Order: sequence, then structure tokens, then C-alpha cells
Amino acid sequence: MNALRAPVCDVRLGETPDRLVVTPRAPDDVHRVVRALRAVPDIGRVRVAAEGLSLASTDAIAILEGVPTTIDLRWSEEARRAVENRRQAVASHSRVLREARAIASGGRVTAEAYLADVDGLEPLDDHQWANVAAMTLPGSPGLCVFDEQGAGKTVTTIFGFDVLASRGETEFLLIIAPKSMIAEWPRDFERFKGDLYRVAVAAGTRTEKRAVLRSGANVIVTNFETAIAAEPELRALLRRYGDRAMLVVDESFFVKNLDAARTRAIRRLREWCGRAYVLCGTPAPNAPQDLVEQFNIVDFGMTFDGLDVPADRSLAAPVVSRAIDERGLFIRHLKADVLPDLPGKRFHRVSIPMSPQQATAYRAALQDMIIDLRGTSDAAFRRRIASFLARRSALLQICSNAAALVPGYTETPPKLEAMDSLLERLIGREGEKVVVWSFYTASIDALIARYAQYRPVRYDGTVADVAERRESIRRFQEDDSTMLFVGNPAAAGAGITLHRARIAVYESLSNQAAHYLQSLDRIHRRGQTRPVEYVVLLTADSIELAEYDRLTRKEMDARDLLGDTTQPNVTREVLLDEALAAAERIGLGPVE
Repeated sequence: MNALRAPVCDVRLGETPDRLVVTPRAPDDVHRVVRALRAVPDIGRVRVAAEGLSLASTDAIAILEGVPTTIDLRWSEEARRAVENRRQAVASHSRVLREARAIASGGRVTAEAYLADVDGLEPLDDHQWANVAAMTLPGSPGLCVFDEQGAGKTVTTIFGFDVLASRGETEFLLIIAPKSMIAEWPRDFERFKGDLYRVAVAAGTRTEKRAVLRSGANVIVTNFETAIAAEPELRALLRRYGDRAMLVVDESFFVKNLDAARTRAIRRLREWCGRAYVLCGTPAPNAPQDLVEQFNIVDFGMTFDGLDVPADRSLAAPVVSRAIDERGLFIRHLKADVLPDLPGKRFHRVSIPMSPQQATAYRAALQDMIIDLRGTSDAAFRRRIASFLARRSALLQICSNAAALVPGYTETPPKLEAMDSLLERLIGREGEKVVVWSFYTASIDALIARYAQYRPVRYDGTVADVAERRESIRRFQEDDSTMLFVGNPAAAGAGITLHRARIAVYESLSNQAAHYLQSLDRIHRRGQTRPVEYVVLLTADSIELAEYDRLTRKEMDARDLLGDTTQPNVTREVLLDEALAAAERIGLGPVE
């Protein structure tokens, strides 16, 4: 009788919804279950692990659609939902991709045909019509909206939600965003939709967040930390709406790493939403692999299904680029194309010589690091990599302001001396408002104290209160006596508008390309009427030069990955190097 009995197995989700774990209730049935699973057409590799048998959720579609098996599967609700989501994605992907591409290429003319049943889209620009049409395609799981910063992704999303709500396809919207962005969503909803929707922010204590989740709001905005801490409550809320819940992940480069708790929490929440959208102007700031999880959130893994993305970045780039070009549900507009009246931008590198004490501290720190690196094996380096990176960061901080690291440092940091004359000219004589970016708290402290006469406002990690941050932005944008904004791009690089200034100065550089790339667009965005200039202060003959080259190289690599057809930022050095190379080719000789 045992030979005829169908093994009973529990089916649940693995660590992520992409994999299922099948656990036979009788341990002796493992081999029979493996053979039965491998006999099902369209099922790929079945892995045997301590917790049970693991297989891809997409492979289990064949089982869910009724392919006969000799196994009695007892599905958890989450596992069945994950497979059903992927079954629907497989069925609709080709059609949705084809129609989204047609809208992207056809622009507003094509979009209007898809939005013929909708009124009230007049405030939108032509490219935003295309975005809304692509976002609201029937049967679509969602879309990656990768428009450049300042092109209006928030507005696009608000109107997309409104269209789906008017069609009865969506009832509830959950927005997960960085803390710096949370306050912008309610304000923009009110600006464009008045009081049509109840918009609430889930923030504060756990009790306060729970009250918001029970409030019956149509739209709830919260941050990435809450997505982790309140995942069970958020999941229960989403399940009440069935497929009529919608998820938006703002500045989605924050969920690029599958090993991060926030990424896994959002991946699980996404399973209970009919549609999902990720918004980011710089979705791949560090590596091609950054794009994978962002697409997975939208399309349940369809873009990268069956692909092995290499760990090596150079090898991964063509694999990722080909996948998103052939199968990726995304739309991207560049400011140069959709905001033709936006003024141009220029970059100026300013070389700052080291002062004597600074040079001594820098040489000593650099020499010690070189000695340790040479005396460390590769295996030991991997164990101590965090320590070496911290030492590299210390070198960069010495380039900025050595006072925080070097006991007895008495000099005025050379960059502050350079800032004295720069700000006196820009603010004192020319009346320009100026944004100054710095990555180090000690440097920001010094800037705020030294330039008090310009009534500076501060925006960095030491300013935790959201209302205080908003007031800093308001003062800089509206108060004619507040001439200086000092911020850390890690805190203020995304989602804020500072276009009262046309000049930004980089006193020091973030160690994350995403922070740098996001910060560039705080002054170069919709509403800017004057040419924009960036002044980058770089300590001569230091690792800052390599750091800045790395950031600009990553910017171009990310643009190439997404198929952008833009030219590199034009600097004096780029043009001079090009001219000197041309002179050498024709034998012009030294040019004095």
C-alpha cells in the first residue's frame, strides 16, 4: 500500500518568492518526490537541501496548471500566490512588452489612443502621457520608470494611479520611499488631485504607524525601514485589496541588493499587489547587477528568467543590457529630450594644493596603507576589506578637512580658503545662491560656522526631523537672505529641488555613485531658467582625482547600460586633452 500512496508534501516560499520549498512529510519520500518533480514537463533543476526540495517558482507553473503528478501537494497561501503571479506574468509579458515599446516610440500620439477614456490629463507633458499610458496597460504587472531626475516621475505616478482608480482596477496605493522623499508625495497629491484621495504618512511610533494602516487611507506613504519593521501589518493590509493594491518603490536603487533586508521585505510585499512600479533616475549607479532586483519587483523575474548574470561587472554589462533591451518592462526619458528649454550645464574642476600639515598627514596615512596592503595576502585582505576601505575614506577626509582626524592640526583647510574667495565672489559680489555638497560631518560643521554671514541652511544626517529638513529647503528656495545650502548628498541628494541656485560646489565627494549622481540634478531640473555650473574642488595629487574619475566613469557606464545617447559632461580638461591629442597627431609641436 505504501508504494501506491501519493507522498504528501508541504509547499511554501523559500527565502524569496522566486523559489519554492517542497517538504515531504515523510522523510523516506524524498527520492520519490524528486523523481516525480523531475518528470513534470517544463520543470528545471530541483535542488535538494536540508529544509526540503527547492525549485524555481516559475517552474511550478506547470504543476499549478494541472499537469498530473504522483505527489499530494499542500500549498501555503503565499506559495500558491507566488506561482499564480508568475503564471499571469508569463501569459501577459510578450503582449505588454510589445505595447509598452510601441507607446515609448510613438509618444503622446500613441498614448492618447490608450487613454481615450480618461479626462484630466492636460497638465501632463507629452512624455508623461506616454508614461501614464505604459503604466496603465491592461493586464500589465507594472513598469520600471527610469526617467532622468527632474523629468516628473512623481507626477506621472500620481496620474497613473488616478487612471487605474477611475477604471476600477486599483483601490489602494502603497508608496515606499526614502525618508527625504516622504513629505513630497502628500504635497504633490494635493497639488494635482486636491482632496480626491486620502493620503497618509505611516511614520512615528509603532502605534502611530498601526493607526495609519487602519485609517482607510487610499494612499499610504512610508519609508524603507517601516517596510521591514511593519511587514506583517503591511502584508495584511495589501491582502485585503486582492489584485487592486498597487505598490510604488521610489528611488528604487535602494533595493538593488537581494541580500538587503529591505529588498527581501519589499519582494514579499510585492506578491500581494496587482501592479508594482519602481521609480529611479539613476537605477544602476554602481554595477549592471543593480538593475536585476528592480526589474524582479515589477515583473516577477521575467526579464532575467533563466539568465546567469556574472558577478564580474564587465562580463555582466552585456548580459544585463541585452536582457533589458529584449525583455525589460521599462521606460526612460532624458531631460535633454523632454525638457528642451532646460538650460545647459558645465563642470569646472579646481585643483587645490595641499597645505604643509595636510600633506604630512596625507603622506603618512597613505604610506602606512601601502605598507599594510603589500604585507597582506589576498585572503587576509578579504577579511579586512572594511578596515582598508575605512582607511581610504580617511585619506579622502584629510583631503577635505584634516582637523577631524589629525591631532594638533592648526591650519585652515585649503579647501575652506578656496571657498572663501569663491563664495565671496559668487554670493558677495554676484548675488548668487550657492549649494555646497560635502560628505563629512566635520566639514559641514566647519562650513556652517565659517559662512554664517550667508545665513546657511543645513541638510544632512544630523538633521533628523522631517519638518526641519523641509524648512531648510523652503528657506533656501524662498528666503532671499538665505544664500547658502550646505548638504550631504547621502541625505539630500534625492528628491528635493534647489533650483533657486544655478551653482553647486562639491567640497568633498560621496563614496557612493548614486549619491553623487542624484545630487547633480537638485539644481538642474524643471523650473531652472539659467545655465547651471558645477565646481568640483579636488586636492592636487591625491586619490580624490581617481575618486572623481571613478564617479564620472560610473555615470557613463550606467547611461550606456540603459541605452542613453548622451555625450559626456564637457569640462575644460576634456576639451584641452582632446585638442592636445589632435595637435600631437598633426605634429603641431608644443603649444605654449
